[in-house]
Amino acid sequence: ATKRNTKHKLYYPCNLYTAILETMKSFLNLLVVALSTSSAFAFVVGTSSTSSFGTSRRNSNMSTSALASKPFAVVVQAEIQPDRLEEFLDLIEKDAVGSRGEPGCIRFDVVQSQEDPNKFIFYEVYKDVEAVKFHKEQPHFALWTNFKESGGVVSSVSHKMDGLFMSE
Repeated sequence: ATKRNTKHKLYYPCNLYTAILETMKSFLNLLVVALSTSSAFAFVVGTSSTSSFGTSRRNSNMSTSALASKPFAVVVQAEIQPDRLEEFLDLIEKDAVGSRGEPGCIRFDVVQSQEDPNKFIFYEVYKDVEAVKFHKEQPHFALWTNFKESGGVVSSVSHKMDGLFMSE
């Protein structure tokens, strides 16, 4: 069971998947409210299965170098074809281990749903956007890309976010 501190709604790591999912739901609910009440956020949906979140007006006057120096997070929600699960587990372990060895990778976690073993969340944090560019050039990243292109994924949605209040 997930332990909660109801005063601050902090979640302990005994159920990381649920905590990440609840955090994402809260974030998306706030985003929907913001979109419906103002134009403070830009929301862009690409032609692929990837969604990107734009920056707020508050950040629009920041220099490119200031934006590039912020921590950059990616949260991926993926559902894997059941008959490709073992293949996926092998490649995502290689991707996670390889990513953690990159100089700009702060964190790369993969969690699996307790309710559906074919659903996963990846939580990736990079020092800045340059570190993400480097990550996408690595052979271990190509394992995931090739797996998606080969039809191993039922669905994959990426949420790109700027780090604001990050732990050390």
